[in-house]
Amino acid sequence: PDTSKFIVHKVEPAQTLYSLARKYNTTEQIILDNNPEAKSGLKVGMELKIPIKIGSTQLPPDTLVVKRDTVFQTEMKDVYNVAMMMPLQLWNVSNINPDEIVANPPKSEFPQKPKAAVEFYEGALLAIDSIRKTGVKINVWVYDVDDLDSGKMGKVLGQSEFETMDLIIGPFSPGPFAEIVEFANANKIAIVSPVSASNRVLFKNPMAVKTLPSTITQMEQLAAHISKERKEDNIIMISSGLPKEQKTGNAFRDEMNQLRVAEGKDSIRFTTGFSGVEALLKKDKMNVIVIPSIAQAFVSDLLRNLHTLAEKYQITVYGMPSWMEFENLDPEYMQTLNMHFASPYYVDYDLPSTKRFIIRYRSAFGGDPTTYSFAGFDVTLFFLQQLVRGGTGFVSTITGVQGEGIQQSFSFVKSDAESGYENIGLRIIHISDYELVPFGVENPVKDKR
Repeated sequence: PDTSKFIVHKVEPAQTLYSLARKYNTTEQIILDNNPEAKSGLKVGMELKIPIKIGSTQLPPDTLVVKRDTVFQTEMKDVYNVAMMMPLQLWNVSNINPDEIVANPPKSEFPQKPKAAVEFYEGALLAIDSIRKTGVKINVWVYDVDDLDSGKMGKVLGQSEFETMDLIIGPFSPGPFAEIVEFANANKIAIVSPVSASNRVLFKNPMAVKTLPSTITQMEQLAAHISKERKEDNIIMISSGLPKEQKTGNAFRDEMNQLRVAEGKDSIRFTTGFSGVEALLKKDKMNVIVIPSIAQAFVSDLLRNLHTLAEKYQITVYGMPSWMEFENLDPEYMQTLNMHFASPYYVDYDLPSTKRFIIRYRSAFGGDPTTYSFAGFDVTLFFLQQLVRGGTGFVSTITGVQGEGIQQSFSFVKSDAESGYENIGLRIIHISDYELVPFGVENPVKDKR
């Protein structure tokens, strides 16, 4: 197609006509008029022509029209240079008193930011070691970068070796990341935001990749899961009514309604608070209840009430991953309500690969891996593999790559034509026999011997 009149969009998982119309500031009908094949439904990989109307509001004025054959130049190397930028806060080391930390009871704690950075780095070191064992040569530079030191970034960028980097992992926080991503864009260096959920790090930054899905993306992907796996069930969303949670709830509700309508199903049911919930339940169907709230008191009270209703109705609850950190949720409620979560992080400790990693980690560092340790390993290994396989321009093809780490799943979409890439990979987990297991798996009977 004539790329002066059209943008060519490649359909990605979970995208709908509604979401594309919203993305390109157009209408579903205009998309269908220019893509008759889409009338029978969108398929992953389908190429759609999105028309550009100069002088109209159909596309934002700063939209970048990218031709189909536009790719980043890539170079395969014998040796790759990688920069890791983390808030180690080495300037504060003299203020850390180990005796106070290990005292019983502890008199102080190890600072949280550098603790997370060290744990991430330990996991990353094991990933780098795995890549090196395949014969690939990797040079690694580690930079102590934190949002508390605004002048540090200029010094880092002034280092002579920095222009030779082929991959940058970090910084952790959006502030320092924003300072360096402009350099990465100008020098065509892939830069990875490894632990921040903020989408603003991707805006107008085509070399940026974010590995932690935003809350909105998590809710949209949860809608895609429920639409696929719960087609015949009665879907209900219960909101807390709190203003700070409306955006999250609306993201799920809007996406779910669009998917249901596309499949010829009724829109989902909705209520605020517990009152009126029973009137929405059906006795002849599974009632799937989605609760996009992180208010602990509200969630605890709601689950108690739903547990009572479970005596008369079939109920499955989908909650937020942060619930797993709540201290007062009754395990009996979670078991009875068949609790499900869509989480960007989940470790299956029964897998042989997980057990091998833990043994390796203990041997190297004398302790057990944490969430940050797993993230350091998964993120570093995945992107080093992409660098080795695709060369320095691998970021242009990352939307066609999927990966499974120990803790994370990787599947990337481009946020818009001139911005970066977001990971939409989630792991659906649920309670079975009082333990968390992957979706579709029931907790195996343990050998009691």
